[in-house]
Amino acid sequence: MFSEFKINRIAVPTDFSETANLAVDHAVDIAKRFGAEIILIHVLESGAYQGIFAPSKKTEYDEKEQAQQHLQNFAHQLKRKTALNVSQYVVSGRIHEQIVTVSGEVEADLIVMGTHGVSGWEEFFVGSNAFKVVTQSPCPVLTIQHKASSTELKNIILPIDATPQSRQKVKQAAGFAKNFGATVHIACLLTEDEPTIRYEFNTKVKQITDFFDREEIAHTCTTLVGSNLATMTMNFSESKGGNLIIMMTEQESNLTGFLMGPYAQQIVNHSKIPVLSVSPEDLTDGMESFQALG
Repeated sequence: MFSEFKINRIAVPTDFSETANLAVDHAVDIAKRFGAEIILIHVLESGAYQGIFAPSKKTEYDEKEQAQQHLQNFAHQLKRKTALNVSQYVVSGRIHEQIVTVSGEVEADLIVMGTHGVSGWEEFFVGSNAFKVVTQSPCPVLTIQHKASSTELKNIILPIDATPQSRQKVKQAAGFAKNFGATVHIACLLTEDEPTIRYEFNTKVKQITDFFDREEIAHTCTTLVGSNLATMTMNFSESKGGNLIIMMTEQESNLTGFLMGPYAQQIVNHSKIPVLSVSPEDLTDGMESFQALG
């Protein structure tokens, strides 16, 4: 049976920056709507103990103790302000590895984190911590750019391509749409407009629209044809007033030969609105779950 997307625990990495605070704001809004708790995570990067607190020479113990006090105060303030359950963890190590590890240990259903994005040659090598978390996390990751100050969620962008994994994110789209009262805008992405391909593709998309009809989720469906799926998606999102893009981390990989398709990378790094990245399930399991849509 097609499973419902639920969020009970939200992991929120923070370095106390402005972008990280934006991520906290988004996480709080989601937590209130899903009835979830917040887990704050601060990572002290190994060998770099002149962190945010002081430029002077500090020992690892001093830095961790000060970070724990700072995060604890932040958590208490957040709890008083929101009435949510809030816990906190301070750990040491490589930032992206510790975020993924702690999120797994607390059984987080969602990670919400800020990203400053990257550009140029750095992008090809997947240099940002946010993208590394996206590619390694078993649970969905919501990345927040520094411009995404509004937590409004009225228009969800759901890009669907020809890969089997692409439809696995339908349950996340349905979960967010129901809890936020949002409209899902399906972008049917085709690299070539050939009658047989379009017919087969439309048959798969109809399963999604039929499911949304049964669940009484408002939706639209638009077919887009072109070679750059990332640009098509972001332009479509802008035309629909999108507040959230939901994508698979390996989307487009079958079309390009890249294990972590450049589509996902471009979207995470350049989208002006939040992006929810979903890791593909085992293909057999994922398709068995999806077949309940039809």
